[in-house]
Amino acid sequence: MAGHLPWYLVNQTDGSELVLMPGGWFRMGAVDRDEEAEDREMPGHLHYVAPFYMGITCVTVARFRRFVLETAHEAGQGWEKDPDGYPVRDVSWYDAVVYCRWAGLRLPTEPEWEYCARGYTGLIYPWGDDWEDGRRVCRRRQQGPNGNAAPVYAHPGGASPMGTFQQSGNLWEWCADGYDSDAYKRYAEGGASRSEDSGGRVLRGGSWYDDDLAVFRAGYRDYNYPNLRSNFNGFRPAGTVVF
Repeated sequence: MAGHLPWYLVNQTDGSELVLMPGGWFRMGAVDRDEEAEDREMPGHLHYVAPFYMGITCVTVARFRRFVLETAHEAGQGWEKDPDGYPVRDVSWYDAVVYCRWAGLRLPTEPEWEYCARGYTGLIYPWGDDWEDGRRVCRRRQQGPNGNAAPVYAHPGGASPMGTFQQSGNLWEWCADGYDSDAYKRYAEGGASRSEDSGGRVLRGGSWYDDDLAVFRAGYRDYNYPNLRSNFNGFRPAGTVVF
């Protein structure tokens, strides 16, 4: 179905690079070989996503600056502290939504984000099932006590099988969904998440500040309030495929 679509494109509004995700059924949630899986990741199940585009990286400081200059969006403080090629942070879920609308894009859903991070077979980490030496991820313990975020194309060994960078480590990433701790149970039963009842919004991927290896797993789920602007949070754009 997605065969006639370009596999790679550059968004003309903000310059984001996006790669085509063919979609289909993938292994979502807990897998038997993952001893760290939590209740909110259960049960593991097959989940369907339609074709879509996903940002190869998080939105950068340079791209976010262009958005602020063109729209006069009140983005708060802290987002300009890193060089242009770094992922923008200190942005709320609301900031991310407004940015994506300006760019003609959107935030990924939680299932879309997980599909990109772990591929069809439910990898524990974007690069495979083994942690190995940890150099694939931007995290504090690897960098020392004064660690920080990294440029968006750093740590290429941590790329996902779908061609995306840094879906593990560097920054937590906002998703479109409200957080539902029982969402995977509802999905497995053929239902929908009750995300509209939630005050929180989904965050995925872990950040440069985290030490707990569990948060870097592709199946790990977390959330925070949508008005939060944090040093540890950023976002990655997605695009809807129209046939």
